[in-house]
Amino acid sequence: MKYYIKTIKFKTLVIIFLLKFHLIILLAGLSIYNSATTVSQNVFFGEFDLGGVKKEEVENYLNSVANNYYIEPSEAYIDPETQSLIPHLNGFELNVEKTAEKIISSSKGESVQPVLNTIFPETKVNDFSDIPIYQGHPTKKMASFVINVSWGTEYLLEMLDILEDNDCQANFFLVGKWADENEDIVRKIHKGGHVIGNHGYSDPYMSKIPEREIIEEIEKTNTAIENVIDKRPVYFSPPYGEKEKRIFKTASDTDMVNVLWSLDTIDWQRPGSENMADRILDNIHNGAIILMHPTEQTPQALEMMIKGIRDKGYEIVDMEKMLCPNYHKGNFGELKQNFK
Repeated sequence: MKYYIKTIKFKTLVIIFLLKFHLIILLAGLSIYNSATTVSQNVFFGEFDLGGVKKEEVENYLNSVANNYYIEPSEAYIDPETQSLIPHLNGFELNVEKTAEKIISSSKGESVQPVLNTIFPETKVNDFSDIPIYQGHPTKKMASFVINVSWGTEYLLEMLDILEDNDCQANFFLVGKWADENEDIVRKIHKGGHVIGNHGYSDPYMSKIPEREIIEEIEKTNTAIENVIDKRPVYFSPPYGEKEKRIFKTASDTDMVNVLWSLDTIDWQRPGSENMADRILDNIHNGAIILMHPTEQTPQALEMMIKGIRDKGYEIVDMEKMLCPNYHKGNFGELKQNFK
């Protein structure tokens, strides 16, 4: 009899233990389920705290605000006034599903940036092989300095110091022969975070030479620069600003992007630093590409231009950012910059 009672008690204890075990498993499962379908506390999307909100409600909210994140793509086109190429811009739309997953999986106190899908335009820069770019897209409140270098170093070094002191990136289009003779300065330009472009090798009038020699000029310069900085130039600007379509088509066939300018300091005329700066500041515009050279008057003018352009609310950027198609006015988080 005693043995029988002990057996019953043992079985009861086993059953109670098993019930508790299953209850623990069930509660753990519910906890895991809730954590996978409910936003952690103090998780923000923009200005809104979504802490404690269910996944379905998060998706409903994102669908309701998706239009705020939609940007229509902008096609590349030829400016009817200047006949220059205006670069394309990609469009964007909110990826509701992936953004919701990102919000749900975020830890307490995190601020979540949206996940965006890129919408590509039908017409892009590469569809216009013989048309150069004179400026960035007119929606960009940006300006970019183009410094063509074919001779000298004295004023160039002063300009590099000014750019560094003002935390400013520029674009240096180098003649290949000069680059071969000044490798240390080429290296200094690159280490300063500036973009280095191709300005031909021997500074010829390319309108007077055949295509094969144009290709040789471009490739020889690319080699000279790449040997120093281990990076092939992307952008090409012909010597003397020649605008012959044959030159641009040949450069494009070598996978170069043709760039000229919309504003010219005319520093080669030595008009005086203040006149040079005024000439630019009086005509500054969205997407401006500003040409200059390392003359004795240019460094002082450069300082004036940097201050004046920024005072007018423009951002000074390099060519990669100026021509990057991933641009928007909204604060949607960092987007990968890739011109092509």
